[in-house]
Amino acid sequence: MPRRSRSTAAESVSFIEEEPNNNSDNEDDSKEFFTQTQFTFSQQPADRSQNVDLARDSENKKLEDLNPTTRNKIVTDLSRMLLFKALGMKDPIDRTKVCAEASGEVKGVSKSALNEADKRLKDVFGFGVKRVNSKMEENLPARFKNRLYLINEVVDDDEGTHSLNLHSAHQESMTERGLLMVVLSFAFCKGTSAVRSGQMKGAGKKTRWITEHHLYSLLHRVDENIPSEPPSAEGRKKSRTSGGGRHSLGGGGADGGVSETPDIDGLLEKFVSQDYLLRDKIEEGEESAGTSEDGKVIAYAMGPRAAMEVGRRQVVYFCSNVLDEQPDPTMLAEIDEDDESSEEEEEEGGEEVVEEPKKRGKRQKRG
Repeated sequence: MPRRSRSTAAESVSFIEEEPNNNSDNEDDSKEFFTQTQFTFSQQPADRSQNVDLARDSENKKLEDLNPTTRNKIVTDLSRMLLFKALGMKDPIDRTKVCAEASGEVKGVSKSALNEADKRLKDVFGFGVKRVNSKMEENLPARFKNRLYLINEVVDDDEGTHSLNLHSAHQESMTERGLLMVVLSFAFCKGTSAVRSGQMKGAGKKTRWITEHHLYSLLHRVDENIPSEPPSAEGRKKSRTSGGGRHSLGGGGADGGVSETPDIDGLLEKFVSQDYLLRDKIEEGEESAGTSEDGKVIAYAMGPRAAMEVGRRQVVYFCSNVLDEQPDPTMLAEIDEDDESSEEEEEEGGEEVVEEPKKRGKRQKRG
């Protein structure tokens, strides 16, 4: 999502509603009249992220000494791969794989080429190549330490014009984004941050996890066409392999209904694969619906990509705007505390000692 300052400026989103005409005697009066309802959603900054590591001087020189055609090809190919994977496939980016594929037979220039690609994408498109926040990274499986994400750093206006243009271009994209916001809201505001025994702790001990049975129950209240229970093991496997969930995104008729209900099963799988959501099998404090033979249940939490693109603060304000209430001060205080903790850690770890051939030196670490 576009970057914004910490201003509390609101984005106005307009919905058109038809106003029926009760006067049928006058043909001119039989035309459709519309009224405009305004919903304002406060725009809040996303969670912190890390910049990619800076390459050493020796690696920068090695890239600079390459034939100009070879050097430009490596940086261009890497920039294209980052764009295609992030915007086209929308997959998390494996840093090692994309750098190796772009560099080809040229070795020892991966970080330097990534720095150049980062600069190019930022200058041309306004995207920044980012890593997971260090505090969150510590509590995630090792694979997340090698993930890269393209974050839109274009500063939006107070009306959120840039964001609206991005996310309203395609109906399917709008539907997915809307569902993601609802799921993130349920996970963060209805989930529990009790100590868990699963593999992932998310953003730490305060990460809120919501069981899949609780999540489906809440989604069913939003749209009765959404199943109130999660899919069976067989149904889950079908969603993963063929994308055929219990409902389809397309094919909506004039009357709406089931045909316009999102494929919840498939989209949850998609959000997990794209790192917008975390999923883990965890132990509940007491037996609950969906508990398997090993005493664990499947649960979801906000993923690192959602934290960097949307952010916990935005989710809290989104919920308060929808409910027409003040944002929960306890949740906001918790986020502020995490932000202060992250800033202190970054100040303490601003420099990192690394070994260079025949000498020891220091390099500055961005982020």
